[in-house]
This record gives sequence, C-alpha cells and structure tokens, in this order.
Amino acid sequence: MATVKFDRVFKVYANGQTAIKDLSLEIADGEFLVFVGPSGCGKSTALRMLAGLEDISAGKILIDDRVVNDQTPQQRNIAMVFQNYALYPHMTVRQNLEFPLRMIKLSKKQIDVLVREAADKLGLVELLDRKPKQLSGGQRQRVAMGRAIVRDPAVFLMDEPLSNLDAKMRSQIRLEITTLQQRMQTTTVYVTHDQVEAMTMGDRVAVMRSGKLQQVSSPQDLYDYPANIFVAGFIGSPAMNIFRTRLSKDESGTFFIDFGEKNLVIESATSQRYQQLERYLGLVILAGFRPEAFTVAAAQTDNSITVEVKTVEALGHEMII
Repeated sequence: MATVKFDRVFKVYANGQTAIKDLSLEIADGEFLVFVGPSGCGKSTALRMLAGLEDISAGKILIDDRVVNDQTPQQRNIAMVFQNYALYPHMTVRQNLEFPLRMIKLSKKQIDVLVREAADKLGLVELLDRKPKQLSGGQRQRVAMGRAIVRDPAVFLMDEPLSNLDAKMRSQIRLEITTLQQRMQTTTVYVTHDQVEAMTMGDRVAVMRSGKLQQVSSPQDLYDYPANIFVAGFIGSPAMNIFRTRLSKDESGTFFIDFGEKNLVIESATSQRYQQLERYLGLVILAGFRPEAFTVAAAQTDNSITVEVKTVEALGHEMII
C-alpha cells in the first residue's frame, strides 16, 4: 500500500494546450479516490501521469513520499486496468494472469500461488483455461483486474474500466470492485465520467473541469456543500435547478428570495449555515434547488407554487416530473 501526492502538477502539450493546471492532491494509504468530470477535463491525463505513461511538464508526483517523475511504470509498482481490457487474445486466462509475474521473473511455484489467489478472489477459477474470445465482457474485465491484482501493486489505477459493459453488468462489477478494494485495502485511483460510479464507489471524489481540480471531498459533502456552480450542477441526477433571484429580508429578520411570483422563505437552518447572507441583501444571486427538495402538494400553501408539467418519467422507484 502507498500514499500518493500530486504537488503542483502541470501538463502542457507541444502545441501549447494545457491539459492539467496546477493539480495538488493527496491520496491516503488504502484510500479509494475517484476522478470525475466531463470529457476532456484532464482526469485520464492525471491518471496516466501517475502511471508514468505521460510526461509531467511541471511539479512532482510522489508515491510513498518518493518522487517518481522520472521512474518507469514498473519502477513505480503500479498496476492499471484500461477501458478496453488489453488482454492477449492468443493466451488463456491463466497465461494472461501469469504474464506480469513472468516479466518480474518469479518462480513457477510463486506464480501458481499468486494466480490461484487472484482467480479465487475474482471467481475466475473455472475460466482459467479459456481464451478471451470465449468470455463475456464482465468476465474479460475481471481477468484484466486479476492481471493487475496478481502483482500486489502499491497503487491500483483504473481508467473508465466499466464503460464497455451493459448497465446490469456495470452495476455488478462496480460492487465487485468496491468490495475487493475494501478487502485488499490497496490505494486505488479510479477515473470515470459517470457520477453514479463516482458517488457510489469513492471514499473521496475529485471533480475536474478544464484541467483544474474543482473540489475534492466525500460523496455526501460534494452533494450537500458544492464548492461552486459547476460542482453543484454536475453532481446529482437529475441536475440541480440553478437560477437568478434577489435576496431580501423582512422586519422580523427572515430572509427570502423571489421565486416566480412568490417570496420563498429561507429556513433558519439554511440561513444559519450561510453566515454571510447579509452581505448579499438586495443583490441578484444564484440559488439552487435539488429536484428532490420538491414534493407534490395536495393543496395550495405559502410555500407551494403552480407549475406546468411538460414531461413525466416513470422510473418505477421514483417519478421525475
């Protein structure tokens, strides 16, 4: 196991494009950290720099307090699982699992023990003599994970490993990865564009946008206390409703905002959470409502509004209006 640290890391390509801007982040020993963000935000670039597959333009990357900028992937003792599995098609599952161990010249007895342990953990024992073309997408992904696990790496890197799987298989493998990581306690850095994966798998989630780290926190803190408008709109499905309004205060000291034709009272618990509200009186501000903050009212009340229903999505466990 190992700690990982990005210390003011930049990545600038030869054409002048900056993919990573001043990334500073510490990942604890045994932590499961997820990078999430839209396409092109720099999350995969950050992972590839940690793996040693991309050069660093400036800054330092440390694994266990050791600067690894100039080390090869093998010297860094990391293992990586890619989106496309990257299995050798002419080899059996057993041979695919053995390959990285042969590369580091372990004895046949050591290799047999480590392959059997990895196969047991991932439910691959019955598949050891098959070739990748005889496996389902989920089974191939487990073999790819097994090939990484078998080396007992200091850091485990995963670059959108579930993107090629169907929804049911994604959910199953997501649970398997999380359970396996909790059992092994290997420091894991996971990259995804899917916020459901990020929120359900990570001990902490690092939200990226245009090469910059926007916020890093626990999934619930990201949801409850977004650091900026981007994080507020990105985390949560359906997305938060964000709109312009004006902040006012009545004679009793109660804050309220314009909401359609009504004044919507800000509850005291909310106003106490934001101690600086007084500074924004009379100004146009941005307010955000989570969709689940709304309920369908049986009758008109002070805090109810009339809306026009455009669409209804019936999802079984919930309905999105």
